[in-house]
Amino acid sequence: MASGATKRIAASAVDWARYAAVVPKAQTESLRIIKAKHDTFINKVYSLPESLPKINFASYKNRLPDPTMADRFQKAYEALSVPYPKDKDNLLQKVEEENQEIEKKTKAYVAELSKTIASSKLFLEKINSLPKPDEFTPDMYSYYFPDTALDPAKPSIWPHKPEEQPSNPNFEYIK
Repeated sequence: MASGATKRIAASAVDWARYAAVVPKAQTESLRIIKAKHDTFINKVYSLPESLPKINFASYKNRLPDPTMADRFQKAYEALSVPYPKDKDNLLQKVEEENQEIEKKTKAYVAELSKTIASSKLFLEKINSLPKPDEFTPDMYSYYFPDTALDPAKPSIWPHKPEEQPSNPNFEYIK
């Protein structure tokens, strides 16, 4: 009886190392508690005998005033079978399908992040190839950053913000 359950439990063993690698550090205590409960349940199943204990019904037949009572008990005991719960709503299949969908989304997200990481590394390489800030001259700055550098052909006034310049149509003179 219990051997079928142990085989099912062994087949659905949890990969705790994989979970530990994925779980955020803030939730490691929760994972530890869940693993402890899981281990308690598994140990309880393994502590049960694989089959029902044998009962010597012959000795009971000799002791009881009505020996047919022992026969009835023996029939009932041998007919006893505890069914393994069935998944009527196919919840396990639904969970596996949901897991596959989440895995696909995760792989797509990881691929997207890998592209972002690659572009960020490229940007960092470009930044690291620039001269040091204390070596920059105004000419070098205008060469490397033409969009933000001050243009001598278009002088600006302090605070050098585009919306604060006289060339801006929304600019208001303070009188």
